Amino acid sequence: MSGRAIRWLLSLAHRAAVQEPGGARGRLTIIRHHRVYAPGAWPLYRLGVSQPVLAAQLELLRELGLAPVTVAEGWRRLREGEPGSWVALTFDDGYGDNVERALPLLEATGAKATFYLTAGLIERRRAPWWDSLAHALEHTRRDLLEWTVGERHLTLPLRTRPERASALLRLVPELRVHPVERDRRLAEIGGRLEVGEAPCELAPWESAADLVRAGMEVGAHTLDHPFLSLLPPAEQRREVAGSVELIERRLGVRPTGLAYPGGDHDARTLEIVAASGLDYAVTTRPGVNRRGDRPFELRRRGLSEGACLGPSGRFSRRLAIAELDGAFDRMRGVEVGT
Repeated sequence: MSGRAIRWLLSLAHRAAVQEPGGARGRLTIIRHHRVYAPGAWPLYRLGVSQPVLAAQLELLRELGLAPVTVAEGWRRLREGEPGSWVALTFDDGYGDNVERALPLLEATGAKATFYLTAGLIERRRAPWWDSLAHALEHTRRDLLEWTVGERHLTLPLRTRPERASALLRLVPELRVHPVERDRRLAEIGGRLEVGEAPCELAPWESAADLVRAGMEVGAHTLDHPFLSLLPPAEQRREVAGSVELIERRLGVRPTGLAYPGGDHDARTLEIVAASGLDYAVTTRPGVNRRGDRPFELRRRGLSEGACLGPSGRFSRRLAIAELDGAFDRMRGVEVGT
């Protein structure tokens, strides 16, 4: 039996908690998204949901009386002791499809969201590292990649699309290194695959300005999307402060929140963010947020397309609610945050 079928069966017995009164400490569930794809689009590396699935999620939240707010607004309500349960919606990286496909849905349903922008990549019109890797694997005419990294020699077949998808999953961990070394490795891979530079699909500043005009929150997501724990304090500080300043300079609003790239951070990161003047930061650790929680370690829950589709492949209201409540966290071996 597939994991989807097992989750579907378990959801039949799940009692929804996301709607329950938050109690004296309130309850804030933050949803994490990235890209929003056109119907039928299936790139090699799919980092997001389709526009119809996002529309179904927004309609479900509206029916539950949980129209999404920004993270800043939800955190303010918790901090000030307002009773209630809220959902905040977030989009990481700053892709153009957020403006093209997510924003119209948000405006049509009266929802708000927070968009965390990778400011340095937007400024330089440079593709994120995972897009560069996917572009090389998707467009190469080579049917084999042989690459030595450290003491490991990799031989990855690329004849079929499933083989290319498998190669991508194998290569991603090899790029979890300092940005200088990561870029060197990417250049090596691109050279061996004989593929040029990937296009930048992040929204240009003039498009990102539409988010501000629509009343959405714009947050920081560093300059270049590094794994912050791999950087010395001075570089971490530059990534955090530089992204805040660049967004303010280009969009005229100063971010009050940060999303850690990949959720990665360490004790030094927390000190730097706390000293930066930001009000909060979000992680990728699942769970709900309550009054008194650490402001720079707020939890976020992914709500991927696969998490919302039942065995028939259609959007499942029951399954989506169970996912929002974290009903399957223990099954997946996820540390549960309450």
